[in-house]
Parts: sequence; structure tokens; C-alpha cells
Amino acid sequence: MTVARKFRAPNRLSLLARAEGGMMAKDALAAADAALEPLRAESLAVLDSALAEIEGRFGRSAAATRGDGAFQDLYALALRIIDVSGFLPGSCVDQAAVSFCALVDTCSEAGAWRWEAIDVHINSLRLLRTADLNPDQRRAVIDGLNKVSQRRIEEL
Repeated sequence: MTVARKFRAPNRLSLLARAEGGMMAKDALAAADAALEPLRAESLAVLDSALAEIEGRFGRSAAATRGDGAFQDLYALALRIIDVSGFLPGSCVDQAAVSFCALVDTCSEAGAWRWEAIDVHINSLRLLRTADLNPDQRRAVIDGLNKVSQRRIEEL
């Protein structure tokens, strides 16, 4: 009778995990946060600049000329906010910008602007960026924005 022999190939990752002198996960995360810190101020400036440009070109203050703006321009500005909103964890700014992109998509498909909904998104982005809201309040803002952005123009 033949005896079965088991063969295990060495796993490099498991060897490295058991090796001494490695870095603890919490230390690696702290080092990553420290490496990102120099980018924080610049990224928040990009976010604030994009929000200011959205307000200037598509907000209520530009009511006379905002219809001239292209859907792609507003969408690109909202994407810029998403790109850098990772520096505001828990703020829900990224989720508000995603809802804004969905709204712009809806407007683009219909070939018509929904200015009231755009104004709500602009104001909400500013609120989420600057106000000291608790997590439940932030969640309520996002829930409301999602309802606004998912509404089709023909439903109005």
C-alpha cells in the first residue's frame, strides 16, 4: 500500500508575514497618512476652486448666462470634486458630487437643465464642505440629493 505524501510549496507572502523586523499594519497606515499629508492642502484648494467655478458658472449668481454652459463642463467640475474629496473622509462630499454627476447625466440625456436641482446640489456641496454636521445630518443631505438626482425630467 502506498502512502500519500503532501507537498506544500513555500509561500513567499506567508514567510514575509512571519519574518521579524516587518512593519505593523497600524504603523504602515500612519506612514501612508503622513505621506499624503503634504497633498491635503493642495487637494482641498482644488476642491474649493472647483466648487467656486461651479457656483460662478452654473449657480444662481450666473442665472443670466448659466444656460450657455455645456453639460460636459459641469460634469468635469463635479468629477474634479470627487477626485480630491478623499481628503475629507466622512464628509459625504464625494457622495454629493456623485449625485451631482447623476443629475448632470439626466439633464444631458434630456437635453434640458434642471436649475433648481443644480442649485440644491451646489448649496449642499458647500454645506457639506464647510458646516459642522453630524453623520446623521450628512446622511440625510445625501439621501435628499439622491432623490433629487434620480428624478427624471418627464416626472416633473
